[in-house]
Amino acid sequence: MERDLMERDLTCEIVKDLLPLYVDGMVSDVSKKSIENHLKHCVDCKEAYRNMVFHLKMETQPTEVSDVKRFLKKTKKMYLLYGLGILSLIAILVCMIVDFAVNKKITWSLIVGSSCFFADSLLYVLLICKKKKGCSVMTVISIGTFILLSVIQITRYYLMGTGTIWIFRYGFPILLLWLFILWLPVLTQTFLKWNIWNCIILFMLLTIMGNYITKLIIGDYTWNDVLHMRDFISNALGEIIAMLLFGIIRVIGIVKKRQK
Repeated sequence: MERDLMERDLTCEIVKDLLPLYVDGMVSDVSKKSIENHLKHCVDCKEAYRNMVFHLKMETQPTEVSDVKRFLKKTKKMYLLYGLGILSLIAILVCMIVDFAVNKKITWSLIVGSSCFFADSLLYVLLICKKKKGCSVMTVISIGTFILLSVIQITRYYLMGTGTIWIFRYGFPILLLWLFILWLPVLTQTFLKWNIWNCIILFMLLTIMGNYITKLIIGDYTWNDVLHMRDFISNALGEIIAMLLFGIIRVIGIVKKRQK
């Protein structure tokens, strides 16, 4: 009896060692048949086999599902980008044809083409970029806006013969000002790891400065007008109220986090 029990224990140990190979289908037909016969009569080995198969399914199934989801997500992005690219190309061609028919040359269709290229580039970065998305988006906005302003100036003044040369006096200074206002919160969030609410408050504060400096650049008023209540309401009151609201939300979030 004791000898039979030892043989059974030894057989169970051998079967359990062979179970991984059996599950993967890497045993011979003779070994496979012996293992299956043993599993019919041994409850412990049969339970070990079921656990092994269950854990194997749990490990492989999420990987397969995630691969399928990743493939579908990538395919949707690809079709979306291709579709928007084709629509933009059609829009540009139609505008160029109409432009040629009306003006006998390319004029305002350059602005349409630049706008479509800018929008498609921005959408591409938003969908594709994963690391440091804020900096990538801001890079596209900076370059795209610079090109778009230049195209508008060239098209209106040199090709259409309307307007004045405003880009150096107003366009580029205001563009650099507002790019600085947009870049600073993005850089603080990316490299200094600021909270999103703090970045929004910083952006609102910079917006107040941007409103005043923009009007100074275009000659709307002088520094003496800054103290007037009417200019304060139009340039700073809304941003200050927003800063207070976001500050309250930030404080509430800190209090709840400490309570947890």
